[in-house]
Amino acid sequence: MGYSFEHVDLPEPAATARAHAEECLESGGACGSWPRCRDEYESLAAAHQFALNIAGMGFCRELMRRTGMTYQATPRPFPDWPFDGIDDWRNADQSRRDAYKEAERAAAAQTEPGMVGIPAFKFTSNGPWLVGTTEIEQALTFYEASPAGLRAECETDELWVAWLAWLREARAHGGFTVS
Repeated sequence: MGYSFEHVDLPEPAATARAHAEECLESGGACGSWPRCRDEYESLAAAHQFALNIAGMGFCRELMRRTGMTYQATPRPFPDWPFDGIDDWRNADQSRRDAYKEAERAAAAQTEPGMVGIPAFKFTSNGPWLVGTTEIEQALTFYEASPAGLRAECETDELWVAWLAWLREARAHGGFTVS
């Protein structure tokens, strides 16, 4: 099992390629160029992605906990699938599909009111989760406020340094998705 992360805001032409690939996937390849459109998106988006295996995510999750960047919370459930199957989804009115996507996105972006940082549950499953810029900013602020000795210890590890760089970069790109 691994974790894939991607910037929320992709530059062009990667943003258009992602939108096209998502539409094509939803339509069952109706664009006629699947999987070529997926491959194009993956190629264009690669510079805006980060991946960790389960051990790497566990390592980063633990250091985030130790430095106060995350908090414990219980995720609320995602909305139930209101469609009778994939054909019902594909044939449904666009407003019905959009309403479901909006509810799913809200569930993916959930945080715990009054808490600061990133909910740890966003790093314990493939979600899909959405980590916003405010969460990242708060987490990085907590990291910078943690004891200098702890930061120095953490920063001896190349993976941790790469993860911090990813977080800082993602903050400037609308946050990131976890899948």
